[in-house]
Amino acid sequence: MLVLLASALCLPLTLAAGTRASSGGYLDDASESARAERLLEDDFRTGSSQLLLVLHADRNAGDADAQSVGRRLTAEVARARGVVYARSWWGTGDARLRSADGRTALVQVRLRGSDAQVERRAGELADRFSGSRPPFRITATGRGVVDADLAERSRRELVRAELVSMPLLALVLYLAFGSLMAAAIPLAVGVLCVTGTQAVLYGLTGLTQVSVFAPNLATALGLGLAIDYSIIMISRFREEREAGLAPSDAARAVSRITGRTVLCSAATVALSLSALLLVPLPFLRSLGAASVAVVVLACAVVLTFVPLVLRLFGRHLEFGRLRPRRHGTAADGAWHKGIGTVLRRPATVFLASTGVLVLLALPFLRVQWGLIDERWLPAGAPVRAEAEEVRRAFPLAVGSTPLVLLPSVRPGAPESARLAADLSRDPRVEFVSGPGGTYRNGLREDGRNARAAASGTDAQPPPLARTPAVATPPTRGTWFQVVTRLDPSSPAAQDLVRDIRSHKATGPLMVAGETAVLLDILHTLRDAAVRSAVIICAATGVLIAFFTRSLFIPLKALLTNLLSMTAGFGAMVFLFQEGRLAHWLGGTATGATDPLLPMLMFCIVFGVSMDYELFIVARIREEYLAHGDNRRAVATGLARTGRVVTASSIALVAAMAPLVASSVTVMQLLGTVLVIGVLVDATVVRCLLVPSAMTLAGRGNWWLPFRPDHRSAARPSPAGETA
Repeated sequence: MLVLLASALCLPLTLAAGTRASSGGYLDDASESARAERLLEDDFRTGSSQLLLVLHADRNAGDADAQSVGRRLTAEVARARGVVYARSWWGTGDARLRSADGRTALVQVRLRGSDAQVERRAGELADRFSGSRPPFRITATGRGVVDADLAERSRRELVRAELVSMPLLALVLYLAFGSLMAAAIPLAVGVLCVTGTQAVLYGLTGLTQVSVFAPNLATALGLGLAIDYSIIMISRFREEREAGLAPSDAARAVSRITGRTVLCSAATVALSLSALLLVPLPFLRSLGAASVAVVVLACAVVLTFVPLVLRLFGRHLEFGRLRPRRHGTAADGAWHKGIGTVLRRPATVFLASTGVLVLLALPFLRVQWGLIDERWLPAGAPVRAEAEEVRRAFPLAVGSTPLVLLPSVRPGAPESARLAADLSRDPRVEFVSGPGGTYRNGLREDGRNARAAASGTDAQPPPLARTPAVATPPTRGTWFQVVTRLDPSSPAAQDLVRDIRSHKATGPLMVAGETAVLLDILHTLRDAAVRSAVIICAATGVLIAFFTRSLFIPLKALLTNLLSMTAGFGAMVFLFQEGRLAHWLGGTATGATDPLLPMLMFCIVFGVSMDYELFIVARIREEYLAHGDNRRAVATGLARTGRVVTASSIALVAAMAPLVASSVTVMQLLGTVLVIGVLVDATVVRCLLVPSAMTLAGRGNWWLPFRPDHRSAARPSPAGETA
């Protein structure tokens, strides 16, 4: 009854948390590009556009009636709440904003506010102005609209994911345990954890910006870990019952022995995920905060709920069994036989499995970094189709256009003109344009637009095209845009921005624009990744050393965990960036990999891999302390935990399955990489790499300085015993 009540509460909390989450948060507010955008907006009423209104006509957009409608629309958009500027061909004469056939035109719009406010306002304006305004048919695209569409799809799929994952998990658990009662306990724990997860996320949205992807990821992660921990505890309870303990005594033994392992495992996962809190990017910080809170919640629910249920209903654990249960040695025989093969040739197995994992990582060498854009939406999404059409029809309007700001140079100063002329000579640049004029191939072009720009305003349009975007030019500072045909994520565009930033100028030189944002994110992540990796490895290493009373085990765990991530990282590029087998997932090649995703995946997969490492190694240590034979301990420990880890990994895969089936490529990537990482970790790493490494190390597995004898701790302690 309690579980049903929790399920009923879960739905409104899910909807509320999803509604209050937002996209964006990809950039550090202190970065150069973010500061430049703020200055451009505040001082010059300019900056990168986030909304594009596309006006399609069946005749020339320069006809008198079309011009009248276009000017009125531009002015109406400019007067809307939160609009910094609205620019169109009719108001500026900018040829980039009209297609080559003259029948389609763009209105570029910049919106004021945070990422969440921009997303909301872009959606509102898109709904308001899309439709028919003869002679035009109007559609909307741009980064703000793409973000709004991604957010809406993620919210819709959150409820569907929970409805799909629960029946799938019920089937997996029944096949794993063979009885209805044993399967119902982890499922009930999972439902309670999902309910608590939504409450946690709802609370976080009141304290900080929470990514729209956080509810989907945190729900899948919390559900998977809660069921994982429950499987471990129930499996140990069965062992204690087979040893002759009464249900109440077996439940106490589970709390004392396996509870310590679950607590240490959850602490390790939480430590790994807490590294995201050290990255000064709201997107990763919100996912880190949500994930850490969910791991703590899953641990608390499992350690409280499962022992209580086992104590009360442990006698009926086999209720609903449809087939006889295999016990003890018979059930472990197949594992012993397989592990025996590995232990007979440990060096060969170790080298072969390591080689396979390294090969799986090779596609990651071809990674190309880029921000999430319309290519991460489904192929049939209207927003994506419109954005792709705009890319083809308006290559100069949507290509990489770095905005160069010279905040201490007065308008019209010679040094500004020299820099603009110098940049216009670059073969990658079409032209350079700004208040000081337009430069092409090192020469200034005189004309109506250039002369008007020199005064700090756009070309003088008829009265209806005047908009609040026109501001009084400041007495200090100037800017210009470097127009190219380059894809904003391309290496050539990145090299161009680096070259611009390396120019010597009088006073500071700042660059904004999508490519500059990408480079600033990469710079932030490079600094944070090293710091986070050191902290994660040091903290988890100390924790595992304390848990296992060994120095070799933490080092081996760190190495094998890093290897377990290779397949997932390779899949990011092979399956998504390059689009291999993308049609099976209902998507297309993204062309680039968002740099935030590998950092996120590193922390999650590292934590989950360490989770399984602790379960296996702690049981091996328990066997070693009992008799001192390392090879026998490895074989017995793996045989006893092999079935449990397999069941846990399959349950975690089932929890992540709805992400893989998502229509949003970001969710697909997160789910696919997690599934691949878990499966590789549970098979190649835990079944081949770990036993072969521990066999080769021998008694060195348990070496610890200042301990006179490797077995001086031979008394099995709670910290050393586990599932």
